[in-house]
Amino acid sequence: MANFHVEVGVVSRGKGKSITRAVSYVGRTKLYDYYKREHCSYPKKDLLYFKIYLPINAPPQFSNPQILCNEIDKSEKRYDARTARTFICSLPNELPFNELVEIVNEFVQENFISKGLCSIVAIHEGRNTKNPSHNNPHAHIIVTTRTLGKDGFNAKKDREHDKKNYVHLWRENWAKVQNRAYERNRLDIRVSHESLEVQGEHEREPTIHLSQRDWQKEQKGERTAVGDRKRAIKKRNQEKTLKRQREQECTLEMELSR
Repeated sequence: MANFHVEVGVVSRGKGKSITRAVSYVGRTKLYDYYKREHCSYPKKDLLYFKIYLPINAPPQFSNPQILCNEIDKSEKRYDARTARTFICSLPNELPFNELVEIVNEFVQENFISKGLCSIVAIHEGRNTKNPSHNNPHAHIIVTTRTLGKDGFNAKKDREHDKKNYVHLWRENWAKVQNRAYERNRLDIRVSHESLEVQGEHEREPTIHLSQRDWQKEQKGERTAVGDRKRAIKKRNQEKTLKRQREQECTLEMELSR
């Protein structure tokens, strides 16, 4: 079953978040946080892809994650500054790896690089050791809150993309690039960024997203309350789909018998 999930957030110093730790986590790499004066390190066990996308004319040294993080922190003076926007986007398990990269590449180029915003991208495997067909591949995207040019980060912060309508637009654009990938691979599957109500699927319950901690517990064979709820929702939706299919078949048989 096609999966759609786009979660948008921010890296905020005021909430104790760090751009260096965020990049270290998604990139599964060792970095030093000069703002907080601490080392950050995460194992590479599930990292499939990591890339820093820079706008045209950006200083080439900014492709180094340590230098980039240092410059992002230097550009922000406030103790409660928002240093980046973050995205967690589910990727289709039905497609080969090169298509997952292409989905992320198209989305980032169209929505951020073309606007002069730097993006840090990682794809995590979301491995399901018990059943690889249920892997949960997903992309982490970190986008700077200042445009980047040949002289470094702009002194003026990007406020345009703080407008609420952009969250809806980003979700819509992710669905579009994912659907284009399905079309390229001749798969009769489509996803929608719209709510189930807007889609007209009133009976189907919306699924829920596992937190990183719950997902890790589930991978170790430990059942979680959220995991049980997700499985129950999936089962109910499957039962409703089967019931609807049977009703449609019965209706068709009645029509043909007239």
